[in-house]
Amino acid sequence: MTEFDSSLMEQMRRHRSIREFKPDPLPEGMLEAIVSSAQMASTSSYLQYYSVVVVEEVDKKARLAELCGNQDQIRQCPTFLVFCADLHRLKRVCDREGTLIQTGYVESLLVAAIDAALLAQNAALAAESLGLGMVYIGAIRNEPAQVIAELGLPNLTFPIVGMCLGYPAVDPPSKPRLPLPAVLHRERYQAKAMDAHLDAYDAKIVTMEMFRHMETGEVYGWMARAARQAAYTDPKRLRVDVGRVLREQGFGLK
Repeated sequence: MTEFDSSLMEQMRRHRSIREFKPDPLPEGMLEAIVSSAQMASTSSYLQYYSVVVVEEVDKKARLAELCGNQDQIRQCPTFLVFCADLHRLKRVCDREGTLIQTGYVESLLVAAIDAALLAQNAALAAESLGLGMVYIGAIRNEPAQVIAELGLPNLTFPIVGMCLGYPAVDPPSKPRLPLPAVLHRERYQAKAMDAHLDAYDAKIVTMEMFRHMETGEVYGWMARAARQAAYTDPKRLRVDVGRVLREQGFGLK
């Protein structure tokens, strides 16, 4: 705690991913309040390159859960959101105004993806302030073509991240983040000073016994886990179809 802490900052520090939810639906109007508040996130050039698809039908959630690696929290949560990069709406505006939208460059994808991510994080903060729990679902990109078909996403849209939303049925602890000096650099990136901070963080994670090998029972730290995940070669984990589907959706990657 410091003199600069606020109630919002305290709430942010209490964040944890929730993967078990009560069956209670969100009260009427709550979702709209969350998303309308999230819309006040910063947006590139005031163009608002995002859309959100809300999924509450049981069968549709089940199909999306299967496409996302069979994640049961998608089936269980009362409300599932898919945050999409959206240039389709802007293309419609350009068509009406008689101009030609430029979508052939990576920058167009980046600004839309960043806009969608900023919207999602604002929505997460708003939801948690109302007592809801959430967890992001990056696996919404596991089978992007099938997700696009399931949600009826038009050309120039792409699912960036999913979010399970509902009242928590569990109260897991927050996971400690990297020490600030490993993240916050002044004037220049301080690579040489990083190893000592990583070692201290790793030792803390080992002490907490957060990660344990399923077969050997060996406790390991954050660095071993991170390195293992970064070295995956499984095409499914690498989501090798994302580039192809982006091009099929009309995004250029020049």
